[in-house]
Amino acid sequence: MFLDDRCVNLLHELIRNPQIKNKELENKFHLSRRQITYSIEKVNQWLVTNQLSPITKSKNGYFIIDKKVFEHFSDGESETYSVEEYLPTEKERAILIILYLLGKKESVSLFHIIQLLNVSRNTGIRDIKEAEGFVNKYSLSIVYSRQDGYDIVGDELQIRRLLVEVVKSVLNFYKGYKYFEKILQLDISVMREKIRSIEKLLNIHLTDESYESLPYIFELIFQRIEQGKLLQAQFNIHLEELEDTEEYAATEMLLKEDKDLPFTERIWLTLQLLTSNVRSADLLTDERIKNLRAAIIQAIDHFELKSCIFIADKEEIVEKLMVHMRPAYYRIKYHLTLKNHFPQKILEEYRDLNEMVKASIHPIEELIGEKLPPSEIAFITMFIAGQLIKQGEQLNKKKRALVVCTNGLTISKIMIHTLNELFPEFYIADSLSLRQFQSYGQEYDIVFSTIPVQTEKPVYLVNPLMTASEKEVLRKQVINKIDKQSFNNINVNKVIETIKEHAIVTDEIALLTSLSRLFRVSQKRERKDLNRNINHDLRQFLPSEFIQLRDKVKDWQEGISIACQPLIESNIVKPSYVKTLIEENDHHHLYSFLGKWMAIPHAAPEKGVMADAFAMLILKEPISFKNGHKVSIITPLAIYNQNRHLKALSQLVKLAEDEERISRILESQNVSEAWLMINGAS
Repeated sequence: MFLDDRCVNLLHELIRNPQIKNKELENKFHLSRRQITYSIEKVNQWLVTNQLSPITKSKNGYFIIDKKVFEHFSDGESETYSVEEYLPTEKERAILIILYLLGKKESVSLFHIIQLLNVSRNTGIRDIKEAEGFVNKYSLSIVYSRQDGYDIVGDELQIRRLLVEVVKSVLNFYKGYKYFEKILQLDISVMREKIRSIEKLLNIHLTDESYESLPYIFELIFQRIEQGKLLQAQFNIHLEELEDTEEYAATEMLLKEDKDLPFTERIWLTLQLLTSNVRSADLLTDERIKNLRAAIIQAIDHFELKSCIFIADKEEIVEKLMVHMRPAYYRIKYHLTLKNHFPQKILEEYRDLNEMVKASIHPIEELIGEKLPPSEIAFITMFIAGQLIKQGEQLNKKKRALVVCTNGLTISKIMIHTLNELFPEFYIADSLSLRQFQSYGQEYDIVFSTIPVQTEKPVYLVNPLMTASEKEVLRKQVINKIDKQSFNNINVNKVIETIKEHAIVTDEIALLTSLSRLFRVSQKRERKDLNRNINHDLRQFLPSEFIQLRDKVKDWQEGISIACQPLIESNIVKPSYVKTLIEENDHHHLYSFLGKWMAIPHAAPEKGVMADAFAMLILKEPISFKNGHKVSIITPLAIYNQNRHLKALSQLVKLAEDEERISRILESQNVSEAWLMINGAS
């Protein structure tokens, strides 16, 4: 029997998340209750056909899935149904038609297409129209002639770009690789060995996605070359820049014997290698990327200045960004980026951080000569977010978790971020591709993976982009199975004994009950705090009692001291923090200014910051700093949490750049008037 796309998605969701409720399935897949019921009935028919127990439901509405069904998928036995048993969606059929036409070796008629897809004549015609709409986005057309049948026509460069996207799309289908065998009879065994050899030669480790897709891409490129479908001699590529790369030399391994490959085609093969995502690379061997490294360092420096965030291990994040940005450099420069698939909800969660990154990346854009697309900016944002989460984390005595993700570093970053928030009691030790995991030799306690993997340790299949309910279910599953001890680590009786040493306990039973309840829910409360919107407004960071008005001060040192006084009195900063601010501002190369009239002295949290807050000193008479910059407003920043201040800082930047509001603040007669003006547009 056939399982359609809906049934396959529901089956995979139930295996990954058996505690999901019917209503949650309806909301997630935008289906009615009746549609869910019908699809599960079809899934059950398929399970019974394959000698597996059907899915049932408990009295409280949870799905009950037999252990053998989980084992069937988790033990690498998920070859449960062939391509012939899966019914592609309309969009998938359109992409398969394009793949068929890109790799055709003979005339393709409507009869061939409907036979291939096992659809009716009318459905076949509709699918061709759907395919036509897809290729139109590349300024290409699908035409028909009696001699050649259906064909894709247009600029060969656009056809090659289409080819890359279609190959990657088909590989994301259920058992997508089977379609290359079924439709094109492609044998990639030799090409795959060549890719392995290139990895060794270049000392790189391709992502699973690149490793899987490159053999098909190269085979189809060579097939088109053999058919005389060549790229034009000039296609706006800086040939000399690419000819001198190690990747260009590595393409020698791809060349077929006694085949004189046109130079332009070899450059195109080089670009495919250069733009392929890698999980690791020996970047020291590439002389050309020194400028890229310098640009990344400059961008991070700009980010630190603009965000007032101090990145502890800057070299580590530079290395990670280098691995990501090297292929991105060529993708952006030569307009080879695919469609933006970056999840909007991630961007919304990190909107303020993303804006800071966007304002800091111009050194990279100047080097490439192109603006970074939103997806690439979002990728950098996720790298930085992950680094900030990592800073200050206590790793000892935590369970070691691995993340296995076949989608590359960016999606891995999203998963790591989500899991770090969800399981603060775990240490995410590594993010690995499937091939890296299979040869992983270090200790670990648990695996979170996007695909089934074989290991004796507990494995949890996760969606990289989990909803709130999915996170809650995953948390419950993991804690119930693995980390029950974390709720019982605290000996309440010992706590009471300690309390007795320093206080009189009048009702020991009531205290015991209260403490037990407190420790049971403490982690749940911490999780809620993590998921809460942590970005606060300027009005929350800068209360009116932290604002002062003065006619003048003796010098900038006194200005900083007076401005910080409310922070000291409120135990926001230690007195030593003021000394640090004065020392760090006592030089000519100073950049801690916003707009024309505001200074924002600040230092790293370890210099004496105990909580988050801003203060403000408003002066009627401007004061000059060491570098000669005159200011009328001194706003010392105390930043303890590296994320929480971003929204407030963005609002402060807008305020500092609004000269009309600044003028009115300087004219304020009292603190209340100034505070209202400060927060008028916050």
